[in-house]
Amino acid sequence: MRLLPELIQTYQEFINKQKIMQKIWEVSHLISKSFQDKFPEINPIILQLLANRGFKTQKKIDEFLQPDYSQDVHDPFLLKDMKKAVRRIYQAIKNNEKVVICGDYDTDGVTSSTVLFEVFKKIGVKNLQVYIPDREKDGYGLNKKAIKDFLKQKMDLIVTCDCGVSNIEEIDLANKSNIDVIVTDHHREPPKLPNSLAIINPQLSREKYPFKFLAGVGVAFKLIQGLLKDKECSLSDKEATEKWLLDLVALGTIADFMPLLGENRVLSKYGLVVLNKTRNLGLKSLIKVSSLETGSLDAGNVGYQLSPRINAAGRINHATDALGLFLSVSQDEADEHARHLNSLNTQRQKITEKVFKSIKVNEKDKIIVALDEDWPGGVLGLVANKLVNAFSRPAIVLRKEGKNLTGSGRSTEEFDLFSFLKEQSKYFEGFGGHRGAVGFTLKGTDCFNDFKQSILKKAEKVLDSDMIAPKLFIESEISPDDINWSLYEELIKFEPFGCENSQPNFLIKNVVLEKIQAVGKNDKHYRLFIEGGRKMIYFNSASVMINFKSGEKIDIVFNLEVNQWNGTRELQMKVIDIKKSKIKNKI
Repeated sequence: MRLLPELIQTYQEFINKQKIMQKIWEVSHLISKSFQDKFPEINPIILQLLANRGFKTQKKIDEFLQPDYSQDVHDPFLLKDMKKAVRRIYQAIKNNEKVVICGDYDTDGVTSSTVLFEVFKKIGVKNLQVYIPDREKDGYGLNKKAIKDFLKQKMDLIVTCDCGVSNIEEIDLANKSNIDVIVTDHHREPPKLPNSLAIINPQLSREKYPFKFLAGVGVAFKLIQGLLKDKECSLSDKEATEKWLLDLVALGTIADFMPLLGENRVLSKYGLVVLNKTRNLGLKSLIKVSSLETGSLDAGNVGYQLSPRINAAGRINHATDALGLFLSVSQDEADEHARHLNSLNTQRQKITEKVFKSIKVNEKDKIIVALDEDWPGGVLGLVANKLVNAFSRPAIVLRKEGKNLTGSGRSTEEFDLFSFLKEQSKYFEGFGGHRGAVGFTLKGTDCFNDFKQSILKKAEKVLDSDMIAPKLFIESEISPDDINWSLYEELIKFEPFGCENSQPNFLIKNVVLEKIQAVGKNDKHYRLFIEGGRKMIYFNSASVMINFKSGEKIDIVFNLEVNQWNGTRELQMKVIDIKKSKIKNKI
């Protein structure tokens, strides 16, 4: 059986149209003069960026620009079940019980499993193992087969990380088998919570924890902090133990696209410092095989170079390949794991591109739904994400698995896909996720057509053209004279950039394009020279720049970066988009 969506328009036809489709530029509302007068010492451009992120008081501004680990990382015991969980783990140590850590197969899950394993082992858990499910065979989270295996192995305690909050039946089975379960998770609260010994999840409505949006590894890290703070902990290097784990905490947080604000910002900022001098042998090898160097790693390197290689393990083979990397005890072992992950990532890229290009899209549909039984489950989310980026609308990609259909969905920034699909619960055997990403299993294959028609019909009503039109968010309009090293030094304080704290897009309007120069292999990049001698780089712009010529007045959206080459260091304006100015050109 081969199931495909109705085919109306090919990938290439639509992409060609997208190339000439102008993005809608949305410029943030200009801050008021009265607001500027409150903070006369702050550059108005920087003040605009702060206001865009919701920071309008001195306290909030200081917390954002000067994050302090000692002040801005919250007490783990503010989480309701933390004391109960810590007490149970130390009981397991005292009684020499068998403990299993159950994680997820993505970067967040693997880093969560690693930090728990390292600290459990260090504080005295002797009978310890890690279980990560097989994406294809077991699916996400705890499963009954695993629980039955734990019973055979006479396990006493299960500690989940980055999963568990929705595993009601599985945890009931564990309880009947006299296995206690501690859940650490960060996913949204389900209609009913499992009957576990303890649930540590800041997303729960019952929680009064000050920050709701920790990654799975962030929640696992809170449990570690609780264990290290407890009076039962006899380690002499508690502070060092905690802080040397921050490289993995930052890695999982950034990779899972959690908001880099609040406590996540603190953990990621300090974690990147640790990552740049990491002691983890596996991370050292992964950095090297990714053609990166410690000392200059940033959030972009984590999100686009390191994380994809870690995720490739669970997508193409098994996530234990990535776990083995982080738990390597020799550099040779770590190097072997890193090379293997690099190879898996190359395979993953080829498979993702092949599946993506095989999908044909109905331009009239406001949400993309694609299904084929031959697609590998490990790339569904990646393909959905590529579809969102290419077609600027939510996308759902499914495959047949046994008697069921499993799927992954991704969404645009403006649209809550989780809430949208949650209303289709009658079709789901399993469902979870958050605003921008979901995973689910349909109740058999027979309901697919009804499910598809239902969401297409609903999308037609709730997704207006403005919500799916390609948009470019611009933080501030500035002039060429504003661009200097002083501004750049202020922008550095906004790092790390990521979810809900994007690298700022700036706009310059009505400038003369003095010169255009093709650069790079096959002349696919362009260097632009504007009035005043300033130069910009516009990557992969050959199809765009054929529409422009020297002497025209243009509007440009760009990022401000630093270009280092042959020992020189200069400010660089990296073009994101370009339009012809609406005012008349003076040639």
